[in-house]
Amino acid sequence: MTRLAHLFVSAIAALLAPSLIVASATAEERKTYTPLAVTVGKPLKAPPDLVAAAEAIRAAAAAGDRDAVYAGIADDLIFVDTGITVTVPRKAAKRSFDTAEAALEAIGLAFTGGEPVGPSGERLDMKDVRTATALARIAEDLMTPRWASDPMVPSGLCTRPGARWDAAAAVKAKFDHPAVFVLEPTEARATVSADAKSVARLVPGKLYLQADAGSGGKSRVTLPDGKGGWVAPGRALPAQTWGFCFLPNVEGGWLLAAVVSARN
Repeated sequence: MTRLAHLFVSAIAALLAPSLIVASATAEERKTYTPLAVTVGKPLKAPPDLVAAAEAIRAAAAAGDRDAVYAGIADDLIFVDTGITVTVPRKAAKRSFDTAEAALEAIGLAFTGGEPVGPSGERLDMKDVRTATALARIAEDLMTPRWASDPMVPSGLCTRPGARWDAAAAVKAKFDHPAVFVLEPTEARATVSADAKSVARLVPGKLYLQADAGSGGKSRVTLPDGKGGWVAPGRALPAQTWGFCFLPNVEGGWLLAAVVSARN
C-alpha cells in the first residue's frame, strides 16, 4: 500500500472513530425505566428434619438410586414454570406419577425441555438422558441450598428464593429482558471493584433489568437511569429461578414437592 493510501485509510478511521464510540456507549445503556413491583420469598432457616430429608434425597440421587429418590417425592408434584423474561408469568401445575421412572423423566424434562429429533426427523428416546439430568440436578441443588420461601409454593421451603410479579405490567413496561431482585438493600457500584463508587441502591420489592455480562461472580444490573451497576456476588437473584421445594408430610417429615425451572 502506498503512503498516500495509508494516509487515506487513517483519515477515514479518524472520521469514523467518534461514531463508533457513540454506538458502543449506546449499546451499553438502555432507556430509563421504572422497576417493577415484585413479591419475593424470604430467607428461612431449615429445621433439622428438613435438612435430614434433603440430605437423604441428595445422597440417593448422587448414588443413582431412583427408588430411594422417588420415596422422598410427594404424591402430587408441583411444577413451577418461569418464562425467559418476566413478560411471561410464573405458572404452577400439579402432576402425579405411578413410577420412579415417570417422575424422574418429568423432572429431567423440566430442566432440559424440547423434543429432540434425529437427522431423519425421527423422535429420539430421551428417557435415560432426562432421568440422569433429574438425578444430577437434585444432587447438585441439594448440595448447597439457600433455604427460602417462594410465593408460588405456599408453606414450602425451597432451595432458592422465588418471586411473583404482574406479567401484564411487565409487558406494558416492555420489561423484555431477564430480571433480578434483592432480598435486602444492596449497593450497585460503578465498576466491578468492591471499593468502587456506589451509583445506586437496589431495594427489596422491585425487579431490575439484568445486564448481559458479569465478572468474578458479580452481577451487572441495568439501573433505572439506563446505566449499568455492579452488584456483589449472591445479592442480585434471578427472577428465573431454578431449584426444588419441600412441603411437610401429613405423616411427619418432609417431601420434595415442587420442581422450579425456567424455560430454555
